[in-house]
Parts: sequence; structure tokens; C-alpha cells
Amino acid sequence: MGRLIDTHEIDEFREIVNVPQDAITEAILSEVRSLDERTHLEPLLRQILYDPGQTPHGPTEIADVLTTHLHLGSDRKLCAFVIKGRSYQRVSSRDVAHQLLRVRGIEGLDVLVLAAVGHVQDDARRDFFQVASDGAYDHLILDIQELARLLIAYGKLCPTDGTPFDDHGTCREGHALDHGFPIEINVREERQYEVCRLRDVSHGGAKRYSGTLLLDRHYSREVIREIIQEATEALRQQNYYRDQLGRSRWGDASAHVVWLFIGSDQQDVRTANWICRTQWIDPSLPEVFRPHPLGTRDRVGDILVAWNDSYTERRSFYRQSVGIKEQVVEALQGILDPMVKFARRAATLFDQYQDGALRDESYVSAMQGMQPMVRELYLRSGDMPSPPQDCVDYDQACEELFAIIDNMFLYHSEEGLQRWTKDSRDWLMRREVGRFWDQLKRVEFEQGKLH
Repeated sequence: MGRLIDTHEIDEFREIVNVPQDAITEAILSEVRSLDERTHLEPLLRQILYDPGQTPHGPTEIADVLTTHLHLGSDRKLCAFVIKGRSYQRVSSRDVAHQLLRVRGIEGLDVLVLAAVGHVQDDARRDFFQVASDGAYDHLILDIQELARLLIAYGKLCPTDGTPFDDHGTCREGHALDHGFPIEINVREERQYEVCRLRDVSHGGAKRYSGTLLLDRHYSREVIREIIQEATEALRQQNYYRDQLGRSRWGDASAHVVWLFIGSDQQDVRTANWICRTQWIDPSLPEVFRPHPLGTRDRVGDILVAWNDSYTERRSFYRQSVGIKEQVVEALQGILDPMVKFARRAATLFDQYQDGALRDESYVSAMQGMQPMVRELYLRSGDMPSPPQDCVDYDQACEELFAIIDNMFLYHSEEGLQRWTKDSRDWLMRREVGRFWDQLKRVEFEQGKLH
């Protein structure tokens, strides 16, 4: 049974998610309405699909573009495009009926697409959906808004005024296309990836691994799918265990569950901004031990693949939020110094309280007097710029120290007094004071590595 698909589900169109709906102005739409199907829309769509072939126009023509250069999920699909350009400012049933009739005769057709710059009227939509339903075709309507987003996403139209770029990358109004930078790939080069983290997350009912992979973010989804299959099989055969109990339980058995988290560098790992996540479950694993499946239709064999359609957009955002080393270190120091002073004072007060030199009421009152200032500093630490790579360990050490110090005062706040008994607060405070001194040593160690 065919279904109505989203534009970004087509691999070759996935970059459309990087162009928001509200980026398409009326000026851009006005220019897109003037695009001709033969001289503009068809060749531009073929360029995006990497299909250099041309459908002959005339009595033998079945569809404006008939291509196998389209992937839906992991599968290559036979797709027919019916394209209506500037000559059809209103697309009626009469305008598409003859092409839809011919499309019915294409054996093995998988996907049907109607692309139009004009208003697609209800009767045309009705006939289009009926043909798709009768043929069990997956189907998509690329209206003027979607066409504008798609052509801008792939550098075919100027995002400022909507006019096409010429062969030199310049639009009619003189805006230049950002060509990025060239990438050279050896055609005989093997697919490369790195397992930067492997975790044993097994339990008594199933041997399970979670792997974090790094690979070239310029790899196509087709290549990434091959890596997914290869890496999943490799992790299935691993015999790493987090403890002796797991080793004695599973020995040399193959894994029953494998999760992969795929990124391109440590920034993706730190921000959990994955290109995709995958899940493989042994078909023979009893239902009671099976984890919930990923909510995705895409799969490679028995492996479910959930793509992050916002990967590029989020990556750009995270990169813009990364501060320079001097900025991050100074900002951390401005919070670290006063928080450590408060923590030292709290540790001293706690020792006096434990020795009986300070009454409980006086101790709690002193802690509550400092708590608002500590909380303000702690909240400020959450507004810090992201650290560059050579400051990551120092930043993490400081953040853990800040959390410990905030806990020391939280236990004695009005909320803490209601939540914990006196004995519980004493035990928790004793633990946090010990953790504070240990974590302070780690911060000093990481600080020394900065220079």
C-alpha cells in the first residue's frame, strides 16, 4: 500500500530540512512561479538526483522525469515525476490526466511525484492520489513552497531573491553561491570509521552492546548504511564485558542487541548530535528481553536506522556557540573562585558542627545565608559558551565541582530541610565534603593541562 511521504524522506532531498518554511519570502515565490519545466525545473531536479539522462519530450513521453536515481530509506526506487512550470499557474485535473494515465502503464513503478509552481487544484490532487492509491505508489506533491526550499537547499536558487544561479555560481542580482570547499576522495579508498566508545550494557537476559562511531560526515547515506552493517556485525562478535559476572554469563556468545550512535567528531559526541542512531535485535531473542524498537521506518536488513534530519542545522548552531579558549577559561574562573570560597567555608562550618563547637541552628542559618549566592553562581555556569576541544576536560571537571558545591548548600535550604531528615542531611553533607576535596584536586589537575 503506497503512502504520502515527506520530502526529506527521499535521501537525495534530505537537505531540505535545512531551509525553514519561513525563509521562503513572497519575492522568492514570485521568481519560482516563473520557472519553466523544460529549461529550469527538470534539469535542476536531475542535477539534485545525479541523473544526467533526459526523458524525450513528445508523443512517446510518459513522465517528465523517469529515474532510478532515488532512494527511499535504504531502497533504490523507480520514480516518475510529473512537472508543471510557469505555463500552469493553476494545475487542474485536465492538465495532468494524460500523464497520470500513462504512468499507470509503468511496470515496477514505486514512487510518483507531482511538482508544480502553480496552484494545484483539488481535482488534480484527487486524481493524483487516486492513481497513487490504485498503483500502491508512495507519492509526494512538491508545491511551490517545497520546490523553493528544495532548490535553495541544494544551491540551485539564490536564497535572497529566488533567481537561479548560473554556471559561474552567480544569480541575476549578482549574489554569489557559497561553493564550500573541495573534497578529494580516492575512488579505491576503503570506507573508514572509528569506534570511539564501546559499552557493555548486558543484563541476565541478553548480551547487549552500545557503540559510538565516528566517520566522515560527507559520506552519503548509501555509504553510511554499508558501514552500519559492517560495524553492527563487528560489535556482535565482541567479547568485552564490564565485569566478571557478564563474562561468566555470556562467554563467547554473539550479542543479542547492538545499538550504534554515529557522529563525525567529538563535538557531535559531546552534544549528542548524531547523524543517525541504529538498533539491531536478534530475531530469536524472546520478547520479554527485547528493548523497545526505534520509532523509524528506515532499515538496513534487520537493522533499524533513525536519521537525524536536523543534524546539519544543529551542528552549525553548536559550532557557533563554541567560545574561544581565553573566553571560556576566564568565564569559568570567574565562577570557580567564589564557589570554592563558599565551599571551603561550608566545609569548615560542617567540621565545627560535627565537633559540637557550632549549634545546629547556627550552622543551618549560616549555610542558608550563603545558599542564594551559590545558587546564582551555579545557574550562571549553565549559560557558559561551549568549550573548545582543548578545554573540554577542564570544563567538565568544573561543572562537576559546581554541582557538588550546589548540593552542599541545597541540603540546608528550606526545601532541603523539608525533604531530608537531620541524619540524612548530615550523611549527605559528609559525602559531598569528601567529594568536593577530591573533585577540587581534579580541577587543579585539568587546569594545569591547559598551559
